[in-house]
Amino acid sequence: MDAAINNLENCLRRWRRAALLFSGGLDSSLLLAAAARTLGSGFTAITFTGPHIVPGELAAACALGRRFGVRHLIREIDPLALPQFRENTQERCYACKRTVIEQGWKLAADVGARVLWDGTNLDDLADFRPGLKAARELRVLSPLLEAGLGKAAIRSLSRALGLPWHKAPQSCLATRFPYGTALTGEALARVGQGEAWLRRRGFSHVRLRVQGDGGVRLELAPAEWQVFLSPQVRGPFSALTARLGFGPLSLEAPR
Repeated sequence: MDAAINNLENCLRRWRRAALLFSGGLDSSLLLAAAARTLGSGFTAITFTGPHIVPGELAAACALGRRFGVRHLIREIDPLALPQFRENTQERCYACKRTVIEQGWKLAADVGARVLWDGTNLDDLADFRPGLKAARELRVLSPLLEAGLGKAAIRSLSRALGLPWHKAPQSCLATRFPYGTALTGEALARVGQGEAWLRRRGFSHVRLRVQGDGGVRLELAPAEWQVFLSPQVRGPFSALTARLGFGPLSLEAPR
């Protein structure tokens, strides 16, 4: 464990001043903790928020920034201004990521950072992630990738450092809709409200997927289904999705 964190910190200390695109998710949280120890005042975290961000994630990111005493810049973006995002094409993530990175580089320059980092890890390379193309085009570096870390190692290191290692992978609310489904701020907010209701009740991994017929499919961590299926939770949640204007609620079978 010590060798892995030392290897990561060695990757980071090649730079005197650096900025991190900090979402508050598992991967970027580990980077923030390591960079705070390694670079100190030479490190800046940058968080972009907007209608696509999962409720509660900004507050969690701010809390972690305060815990480690880092300079933390927060800026608003509106990806719905981008046609690819608004129309929910397969280039949605690419267009959004380019906008985030371009703004990130401007903020990095303002604080004298010569490098911009993201939280890409080894396992991300096996997924369909158009945003990775934008990151490579705009010269973003990925220290977790350079250190050879995948999700399992990141969770282990996070746990050892007292970070929220059990967090579910973060993704924007646009991923809850099928490609080709037009996105609006109101639609994103409705999904966010449904997921937030469960997270406030202790559910850790929540996805509310909008279906083509207007219904929604709920995905949870396997260990949490028993709690959800109790009448005290399932009934009120079904009523909530109906009030939010969704059609029938279906459940994703535990794996």
